[in-house]
Amino acid sequence: MHLKLLRPLWALPLLLPLACKDPETLSVQSREKKIQAKLDEGRGLLTSGQPELAAKAFTEAAGLMPDSTEPLIELAEAQRRAGNTGAAILALKQAMALNPAEAPDIKRKLAERYEHDGRIREAIGLLVELRDTDQLRDSDVLKLAHLQTMEGQHEAAFKTLERIQQERPDDVNAKVVEAEILLAKGDEVLAAKLMDRLLEEQPGLVSARVLRARYFLQSGYAEYAEQDLAQVQGEDATNPELVSVRARVLTTLERHADAEALLTKAVALYPQNADLLARLAETKLALGNKTEALSKVEQALRVQPDSARALYVRGRVHESQGDLKRAKEDFGYALNGNPRFAPALSRMWRLQQQAGEREEAMATLERLVGVGEASLEEKVALADLYAQTRMKPEQGLKLIGEALKQDATNIQYLDIQKELKKALPRKKASGPIIIRGGRR
Repeated sequence: MHLKLLRPLWALPLLLPLACKDPETLSVQSREKKIQAKLDEGRGLLTSGQPELAAKAFTEAAGLMPDSTEPLIELAEAQRRAGNTGAAILALKQAMALNPAEAPDIKRKLAERYEHDGRIREAIGLLVELRDTDQLRDSDVLKLAHLQTMEGQHEAAFKTLERIQQERPDDVNAKVVEAEILLAKGDEVLAAKLMDRLLEEQPGLVSARVLRARYFLQSGYAEYAEQDLAQVQGEDATNPELVSVRARVLTTLERHADAEALLTKAVALYPQNADLLARLAETKLALGNKTEALSKVEQALRVQPDSARALYVRGRVHESQGDLKRAKEDFGYALNGNPRFAPALSRMWRLQQQAGEREEAMATLERLVGVGEASLEEKVALADLYAQTRMKPEQGLKLIGEALKQDATNIQYLDIQKELKKALPRKKASGPIIIRGGRR
């Protein structure tokens, strides 16, 4: 009689995985690998600037996983970058229809992606949709108010912020956004006091630190701005918005090599951020590398064809080559996309004045002052144009008054002030009119 050998009980768990490798399981695993390969392929193509091919890969992935929103969201982004807005919207609608419960999160993620890519208006649009359906979190409310401020929508930003201010009047993060709106509106004294108070109470408050750095930079104190930004470390220091401010500070201090190194690292982290790419192009131009500058500009425009900063930098390259006509065209394109884009306004008025277009230069300078981005030199230039044309003397005196506060003995400033006073309308005589002489 042959005895049947029993397997030891400890060996059974080891044999279970082998037993599960039936044809159906292998087929599922093979399908999952194929799906992941298509997603990876699409992301790689998107990163390398080939959105049409990326869209094809994501479409195939969506066909393999019809119950998932992931490939549809990726497909929408690929179609958007390829310029197929309608197809992008359709893909998003399909994703939201597939799982309506995910719609708010899909919009929130897209808004964040748009912000990281420098597409502020698109981010605002999605957050407004969430607000109108009462699906905004407090963090979303603050983000929306912040983005609206960046786009010059000051009253809308205050209205957005009201919800948190009414519920929690002392909310620190809301106070930072309030200071930002005040600063953007030109209420610099109130904004500065609020920022200083917040940082006295909470020195580690990153948002207030960055905001005050922007204020210092705008006021001509780049060294103080750098000191504030140096306080921000870790992951916060890699945020695209903070990197942009830090790059501006370094550029103002003419430390272009440091700005280039900073932006190169940031672009590696955010390769689809057109604003960062364009800033890197601008830095390379400042270092004299026109060919590299144009290369980065084209890369930025592939990511975002209407990028105001990329178009502006291309205009600066043309300007440096003496092609003022093409430079003006590019500055105009930049302003068509973003009428508040200060760098393009700042270059445009100079070219207009150089071409003898005095009224156009004056209008451009007024827009620059209106967005709160005019330098002292530009405020003086506008006051001078008012004096030359004998127009708006009251506004001119206010502008030249700011300059005289910083340099009370400046002969140029005093001459402009004198001419503006001459242009003031004469005051009419007040009181009763006395008619002298007898009756006729």
